[in-house]
Amino acid sequence: MSRRNPNHLTGFTLVEMLVSLSIFSMLVAVLMAGFSQSLSLWERASSKSTTWLVIENRYELLRQLFIQSRLADYRGTPGITYPHFIGGKNQVEFTTGAPILDLNGRIRPVRISVERGENGESTFFYEEADRYNDQGRGIDWDKDRRVLFVANLYDPAFRYMAPAFPLPTEFYIAELTRDEQLRYRDAPEWLDWYDTSILLKAPLLIELKFTDEDGDAHLWSFRVPTEMDAWSLNGKLDE
Repeated sequence: MSRRNPNHLTGFTLVEMLVSLSIFSMLVAVLMAGFSQSLSLWERASSKSTTWLVIENRYELLRQLFIQSRLADYRGTPGITYPHFIGGKNQVEFTTGAPILDLNGRIRPVRISVERGENGESTFFYEEADRYNDQGRGIDWDKDRRVLFVANLYDPAFRYMAPAFPLPTEFYIAELTRDEQLRYRDAPEWLDWYDTSILLKAPLLIELKFTDEDGDAHLWSFRVPTEMDAWSLNGKLDE
């Protein structure tokens, strides 16, 4: 019967310790790399989610501005009447009952304008005119009521659907002025500009297209009331 030698010590050799440490270090490195990648993905997802929340909030603000447009008639210089609505690719101006910087229900002319940067990014600004301003009495834009609306958007552009406005049978197209010729159309048509002093009626739809900083394309569509309402705060939407 053999006996254990009490003077013989058991344990890991130096080589075994080094091998174990090397394996452990590699496992830690792999785990840290995975953690770092997961953290980076989470941060990107969080940033994208924040971007989407900001954009969706701005969409809702614009929707309220347009849906509560006040399309009261104002007498223009030629003696004809038309609502206040002027638009181009980079700017749109109209009167609304849902101003962002004032109480909802107060009537203010507002303007959304786009300023394009050197690197291709664009910034939207929102501004309101002074109280009790309108197209008939004149509009003074308040410098203190101009704020940043949203930044870091790319290739934005507004466009507008003009309603059908058939040429009356007693008119001859060749006898009309250039502005009058722009007014008449047999069917609705998308335009890159809009001026109710020429077209007389408000647009049927407004679209805004742009690309966000993540490269995602957006196309927003807005309606305005279809009836001119000079006296009440209630406009009707085309269902």
